[in-house]
Amino acid sequence: MKNALALLFFVSLFFSNCYSQSLSKSKENSIDATWDQGVPLCPEDPYIMSLIDKIGYSNLISDEKIVTKGDAKLCREIGIAFYNRGMYDAADWYLTRVKGYVEVQGIDLEVVNLQEAREEIKEEVKKEFEKEDPEEVMPAEVAASLAKDKEFLESMPKSFDNISPADMKDLANKIEQQLQKLIKEKEELIKNNASKEVIDAKDAAINTLGKEKKIIDLSIENGDLEVEVVDLEVDKKKLKNYLIWAIISVIASILGIITLLQRKTIRVKDGEIEKQLQDINKKNTYLEYAARIIRHDMHSGINTYMPRGLSSLQKRIDKEKIDELKIGPSLKMISEGLAHTQKVYKNVYEFTNLVKVKQDFSTKETDLKESLERYLSNTSYGKQVILEDLGTLNINEQLFCNAIDNLIKNGLKYNEENDKCVKIYKEVNVIVVEDNGIGLTPKNFEKLIKKGIDTESDTGIGLSITKAIVEEHGFSISCENFGSGTKMKIKVKND
Repeated sequence: MKNALALLFFVSLFFSNCYSQSLSKSKENSIDATWDQGVPLCPEDPYIMSLIDKIGYSNLISDEKIVTKGDAKLCREIGIAFYNRGMYDAADWYLTRVKGYVEVQGIDLEVVNLQEAREEIKEEVKKEFEKEDPEEVMPAEVAASLAKDKEFLESMPKSFDNISPADMKDLANKIEQQLQKLIKEKEELIKNNASKEVIDAKDAAINTLGKEKKIIDLSIENGDLEVEVVDLEVDKKKLKNYLIWAIISVIASILGIITLLQRKTIRVKDGEIEKQLQDINKKNTYLEYAARIIRHDMHSGINTYMPRGLSSLQKRIDKEKIDELKIGPSLKMISEGLAHTQKVYKNVYEFTNLVKVKQDFSTKETDLKESLERYLSNTSYGKQVILEDLGTLNINEQLFCNAIDNLIKNGLKYNEENDKCVKIYKEVNVIVVEDNGIGLTPKNFEKLIKKGIDTESDTGIGLSITKAIVEEHGFSISCENFGSGTKMKIKVKND
């Protein structure tokens, strides 16, 4: 029995050693203790956990060393238990905690060298296994089985670096078969109520081989992955080259198509532009011809024949005859109608100058107030306009007065007040046309200008034409809505 226990002890130590080496190779250490807040634990070992509970987990968390001999004794027992399981770091931790305490159950706890403490524990464990225990006798077949397990573990390679992939796979299959065999043997031991030490030894062999199997499987997978990675890198380079050429081809094709479409679009647009130019030239020809008719053919009738005929008629009919025939109002209407027609003709004449190929835009220094008074003298709304001193400006009198007149009529037309009024005055370098109408916002003013909407119907000149006349003089026009009307400001000079 003594030999059997000794064999069991060495087999357990061997399994623990193999287990530790295997975890070192794979950079895993599953038999390490579970560390919680710096305290090593072993949840799978109820005995160790019961000793920890006796000390008190809160006492172990403290950075201070054990302060009672009873706790020192328990710490030493926990260290021995961890050492027996091959968990040396955890064993060192508990032994260090009791360093400096002596004579606990007659055992010197002054640990100067941790290696010496390990050797001491090893000897004590060995003595425990060498004690006579007539009640527990390891069967010969169990001892032989454990010996075979030891032999199999010793036959395992110390390193897998120089093993070929094929040999690695054969070794994996061999370990898998051995694992299945050990599992069956463990089940038989459990059925036969074998001792805990024997079952633990068999279980240690199973765990060790399981870890070795995982390491080998990982090595095989890594080898396969390395080959696949190499193949993938080659394929990746090929695909990258294919993709680059495909992208270049697609881009070249798209550029070619775009170029063809643009050339076709340009040809179509060139044709449309050429046709539009032809239409514009044709219309300009008609407009020039109409302007020539108005400027020359209508001039004689409006400015020569009709005024002379009216003047001759007024000279030949005296006042008594006029009163007798009651034609005074009629003559007055003819006279005023002729004056209005001449004014309209003069406006048209000046506008036709603007559409000529070579413009004849004549200006002169003009007293703007006097000019506007003359212009408004024959209108029905002249009395609703208040004129202040406006100074002199170098302008085309007829066109500029026409533009101001358009703003006046807009201010009176779009006005809901009973006492409609338009006031024209001068600020610094600005002519202001102010009304008390419904008001026009700058936004709506710009919208009307942009659309070229005609905002009145008497002369056919809208805001867009007014703006054109103002800018033809080199001036600028803006709109300001001040709540109770509108201020149209014509800036006549730069500040």
